Amino acid sequence: MNILIISVSHPLQLLEVETDSEPLRASKARLRAMLEERFATGTVAAIFEECSFTKVSIAAQLAAERYPKVPWHNICMTVEERKAAGIYEALNDRPSHPDNNMEYTIEERIPADEIREDYFAEHILAAESAQGDILVLVGDMHVEPVARRLRAKGHTVEIRPELVPIKRWINRTTVELQGAIDDQSS
Repeated sequence: MNILIISVSHPLQLLEVETDSEPLRASKARLRAMLEERFATGTVAAIFEECSFTKVSIAAQLAAERYPKVPWHNICMTVEERKAAGIYEALNDRPSHPDNNMEYTIEERIPADEIREDYFAEHILAAESAQGDILVLVGDMHVEPVARRLRAKGHTVEIRPELVPIKRWINRTTVELQGAIDDQSS
């Protein structure tokens, strides 16, 4: 299976609204163009997206209105699924703080993210018999872990990270390892 994972921030993936800033509008236009370009190949078999249950995404709109033969699947865990997996409280209590723009929250990766990424990969892998390419849109901090899971199952994975150039999350393990390496080299 050929899989394209597009790294998104959650405000970026939603339909355009009047209150969007100019930079966000530009990023949404790039996402829309990227999706349209991929759809134009005629090879897209399915879309899997980590998305709000109450708001419409650009990918969902395109699939519904312009490419109705391409199934769109929301792979975000419901509240009930998070509770059943024992991660609901951990996700609600995730360590975070406002960034310099006071617009976003920088979220630290926590063990519950691994459970969610297993869930995403499991749902994407359900399309193994699909005839064509699979598009996946997930939050930036999930891109590499999901790609590793899919590659481990023998699939070809391409990542498009350019829409989220600033990492607004911390991988504490990576930070701690880098600190240990820096300490050893001093």
